[in-house]
Amino acid sequence: MKTLRFFAGQTTLFTLGRLLAISLIFSVASCATSSESQDDDDDLDSVGRVETGRNEVSVTVRYEKTAKDNWIRGEEEYADESYVAAQKYYSYIRSKFPYSAFTPRAELRIADCLYARRRYVQAIDTYQNFVRLYSTHPKVAYANFQTAKSYHAQVPDDMFILPPSHEKDQGSIKRAAQALRNYVTRFPKDKNIKEGNELLRNVRERLMRHEQYVADFYLKQGKKRAYVGRLEVIRRSFQDIGLNDELLFTIAKTYQQLGEEKKLKSAVDELAQKFPESPLLAKGRALIVKK
Repeated sequence: MKTLRFFAGQTTLFTLGRLLAISLIFSVASCATSSESQDDDDDLDSVGRVETGRNEVSVTVRYEKTAKDNWIRGEEEYADESYVAAQKYYSYIRSKFPYSAFTPRAELRIADCLYARRRYVQAIDTYQNFVRLYSTHPKVAYANFQTAKSYHAQVPDDMFILPPSHEKDQGSIKRAAQALRNYVTRFPKDKNIKEGNELLRNVRERLMRHEQYVADFYLKQGKKRAYVGRLEVIRRSFQDIGLNDELLFTIAKTYQQLGEEKKLKSAVDELAQKFPESPLLAKGRALIVKK
């Protein structure tokens, strides 16, 4: 019995030894593989690993020894629109060469890859992180512009099979407007300012149409005070794109119906000041109750 227990013990030790050896081999192989390539199903995290999504081709890349060489490889992939592969090279630079001169550029390029891959929420986070980390970098204006474009890209389109965007939740449009306003205010001389202003006007027109939509809803409900309140939002906040003689006359007429003489006069006075040639001016003046 002692002999059997001895051999049983020896067998257990031998088995454990084999398992440890096999585990060590796989561990070494895993480390060697990770130094050359990056798994395609890794999620994007603080290190910058890359997750492939629907309709994206999984790729394995072989990293170079220096930050510069990895940057060159990344730029080649980016130029070929191979954004998953490019992002891997940029992420490798960020994680393995944190103090390299290429690291800020790689951080920005990661955001560009995410934007190109339509991962707008992640792109926004990465652009904003770049601005926080490199606040004096020459590309800060560009990062702010791309942040705003990422917000704008999430604004729903007007499709014939869906309700128009002015009838939907305006959260994404408001966020886009805020980001674009921040960009055009801070960087009025940036090379992308023309496109920034065009995008801002676009989202503001959408917001204005929403105000008109809500105003019309209140009018149908017979809630004239709420109706004119929404028209006042257009009058105050969208003067450059929505203020016209018809709007001011409608506001004046509604105040006349509500018995708001001071507000009626204010609307007519602005109508006279800004649209003195309007055929609606005489009708507006006729609305004022003379004592």
